Amino acid sequence: MEVLLSFLLASILLTLAPGPDVLLVLSESVIRGSKAGLLLAFGLVCGLVFHTSIIVLGWGQFLGAYPQITQGAKIVGSIYFIYLSIQIFRNLDQKNLPTEPNSHKNFKKGLIMNLLNPKVSLFFWLFFPGFLFSEELSLGVQYTILGGIFMLQASIVFYLISVTASKISPFILSRSNFMYWANFGQGVLLICIAIYFLV
Repeated sequence: MEVLLSFLLASILLTLAPGPDVLLVLSESVIRGSKAGLLLAFGLVCGLVFHTSIIVLGWGQFLGAYPQITQGAKIVGSIYFIYLSIQIFRNLDQKNLPTEPNSHKNFKKGLIMNLLNPKVSLFFWLFFPGFLFSEELSLGVQYTILGGIFMLQASIVFYLISVTASKISPFILSRSNFMYWANFGQGVLLICIAIYFLV
């Protein structure tokens, strides 16, 4: 139990660390409300199912042995997020900026962002073995439990971030030209995520 609690604490701290996932959920929630942020977060968490499965099936070592696979995924992910940023920059006229969440688009954005980031699988492969907690349970079962804990805490953290951001957004959105600059900032953030995938 002590090992699992340590894993939970470490996972929460990692999720809260200022990274592309948190920043994107935060910006989407401020600009388009908690529903948009939660849909994006749901896509991100669903992507964790894939990465947990990679570890459970023992494919983490396979990814580590063939860096060209991870490099290919990074390139595809970077292209996708550059495409999203271009779409934002092309529609920076405030009159054309969508403020309502698109359920399919937001979920897909979060899911693809997670699936095309092989760093998550490699991170799980390095992170999970340090928190194995049972001599009776198989590695697959333990990794599944750890993956479930990670997904649960990520869901809760993203929920709190999204709801909190949406609560303060009315005070921010009332400022002149904020929507323009908020979307501009999100476009820049997407380019930064594309660069993050490649670095």
